[in-house]
Amino acid sequence: MPEEGLTAWRVYLYAVSLIALIVAVLGAVSLIAIAIEVFVYPAPRPYPVPQYYPELPGSVAQVVVGLIVWGYHWMLLRKEH
Repeated sequence: MPEEGLTAWRVYLYAVSLIALIVAVLGAVSLIAIAIEVFVYPAPRPYPVPQYYPELPGSVAQVVVGLIVWGYHWMLLRKEH
C-alpha cells in the first residue's frame, strides 16, 4: 500500500514535472513567435538572403526535452496512484 500524503519523493516528482512543463511551454511560445515572424511578417522581397533564426534550435530542444522529462516524471506519479 502506498504512503498517503505528500512525501519528499512526490514533492520532487511534482516539482520536476512543473519545471519541465514550464520549459516546454516557453520553448513552444518561442516557436510560435518564430512562426509568426516567418509567415505573418516575411522579409521584404529585394533581400533574397536566406534567413537564419538562431533561437530555433534552442526552442525545439526546449520543447522536446521538456516534454520528455515531464512525461517520464508524470508517468512515475501516475504509477504511484
